[in-house]
Amino acid sequence: MEILFSLFQRIKHFFKAKGANGIHSPFVFEFYNEVLNHPYNFYAFSEIEDQRDLLLESKNIIEYQDIGTRKKHIKTKISTLASKSLMPRDKDVFLFQLCHWMKPNLVVELGTSLGITTSYISKAYPATIYTFEGIKAIADEAIQVWQKLKTQNIQLILGPIENTLPDFLSKNNPKIDIAIVDANHSYEATMLNFNTLLENMNETGCIVFDDIYWSKDMAKAWNEIIKRPEITVSIDLFHLGLVFFRKSSLKENFCIHW
Repeated sequence: MEILFSLFQRIKHFFKAKGANGIHSPFVFEFYNEVLNHPYNFYAFSEIEDQRDLLLESKNIIEYQDIGTRKKHIKTKISTLASKSLMPRDKDVFLFQLCHWMKPNLVVELGTSLGITTSYISKAYPATIYTFEGIKAIADEAIQVWQKLKTQNIQLILGPIENTLPDFLSKNNPKIDIAIVDANHSYEATMLNFNTLLENMNETGCIVFDDIYWSKDMAKAWNEIIKRPEITVSIDLFHLGLVFFRKSSLKENFCIHW
């Protein structure tokens, strides 16, 4: 049923979305040209993709407790985990270009997985990156990826995000420029993460949500979030959703072909 829901939403998005000619906001038009339509490849891409290939080919076994159920024991090949959990290359490149454009001082990533997306963010701009992962065995694999790529600006925070994120924010009171939410894809977890991040977002900051039409729950969360008064600009790319807190912009929702 979720697959049918997502397919239906994809068809709706196709007919609703606009291209560059339909964008009348200078800020969103710049976003379109500098992030979505950025034509360049960077040397870091091939280095990171080499690490992705190694993960997708790895026959090593990883074992962990499923953090969703807290009971289910998982034993699988790293290649299998990578094929299911890694963000696709085009999304990673998008996040690289977003960070390159926004030039953030501080980035928060919820859902480290095997560290490929974090690596793209790390290579985009010398920001401080705090990435949150709930499962130690998976985090250990990510650390090995970062060591091979010689990343210097990543700080890993291990443990259940619903505990570690508010603890980190209360102790450090950071101003977050970019937050990437790619952890638990439930309505409750998505809304909790949004509300937890809210007070610490820079007024020029951005939150990126992955898979906003992955399920009815995610679509419900996305539609509630973009109506919040704190959000001025929201951008619906179907596979990703972005919300901005720009006080200089009028409240407007954009649906864009990507």
